[in-house]
Amino acid sequence: MPVVILRQRGADLYCYIAKQDLEARVVQVEHDTPEHWGGALELEGGRRYYVNLQPGRPTFPLSLRATRDAQV
Repeated sequence: MPVVILRQRGADLYCYIAKQDLEARVVQVEHDTPEHWGGALELEGGRRYYVNLQPGRPTFPLSLRATRDAQV
């Protein structure tokens, strides 16, 4: 399970995956409501990762454990 670091840059959210030295813009978040945030994250270029749901939208930067989405 890689650790990902999520950062807000202007209106865009970016995901950095340390093990792969990869940083990509997040193009879609499965759950992005005041009650829940997280689930499947789709990155620019088509990669998908899954992070556990958070209670509400977190404050960035944020480090979370992620798994590769099974639908990749």
